[in-house]
Amino acid sequence: MKKTEFAFVQKEEDRQLSIDAGKHDDYMLPEFAREVPTSSRKSEAGETVSQDYEWKESKSESIRVKRIGFRKGEDDLLDLYRVAARDGADSICFKHNSTTYILRKTVGEIAQALFNAYGKIQGAVENIVGYLRTVLGNDYVISKVDRESWSFDKRIAKANVHFTDVDTLDRKSKDRLVEMITEKIAELHAKNLIIGRFTMNNILLGQDDMRFTDLRKLRVSRRRSFVIEEFKSVMQYLFAIGLATKEDVYCSIAFYAAQNEEGCREWYFDKTGRKAADSLDVVGRIEEDVYS
Repeated sequence: MKKTEFAFVQKEEDRQLSIDAGKHDDYMLPEFAREVPTSSRKSEAGETVSQDYEWKESKSESIRVKRIGFRKGEDDLLDLYRVAARDGADSICFKHNSTTYILRKTVGEIAQALFNAYGKIQGAVENIVGYLRTVLGNDYVISKVDRESWSFDKRIAKANVHFTDVDTLDRKSKDRLVEMITEKIAELHAKNLIIGRFTMNNILLGQDDMRFTDLRKLRVSRRRSFVIEEFKSVMQYLFAIGLATKEDVYCSIAFYAAQNEEGCREWYFDKTGRKAADSLDVVGRIEEDVYS
């Protein structure tokens, strides 16, 4: 696919995006500066550093960390013991030691599974650096935002992450974004992984790149052909919200089919009961299903 730069910020008189970092859910709470842990204990196992904290009884609703685990080298998280947000909030973006992080509420098993799997799935996804459990028993997976970014999710429009909307993109930028989504979904599907119920909230944009964020529904597909069903759903969604044109959809299908030829041919056989004569048969059938 063509590699054109995706420009997010131009001169003031020619801005392509309307960034409104002030619009967000009101989940933030005043930070209680005097509230600190009574004790802490650090341990290491392989490439993971863990820190446990003890706290006094408190009625505070802010996040107080009971236990945090993170990769070696992520030393900025060594002193993360409290976050000025409501314990139990679903998605939280905040700055700590000049670094921006995103917390996503989940169950402990999923948080640790995503953390453990990151080394095998990095590239198409956000930088997962750790996980934590709060004093109130809620579990979160931690991702790090390495640079200035844009999100379609108002809940994480904080710190180094700015909010934007599909309607503020011009046609050229929409086309490029569809290309990037297709490239990244093909990369993820090559590892037999599916996102599960994709929306624009699963996208974190950089100046000239993107990553999938909010990976709480990420899982391994049991069948190679099943990833094509997710790809179809993504194309249907992008077309329905006006991000992708019919030309975009066709180009995306052609690119995806070339990248995942074996899986697409398996899917075609499952659908029709016969082998595809060539790639055009596969592309045509996927396109037919997208608009059905």
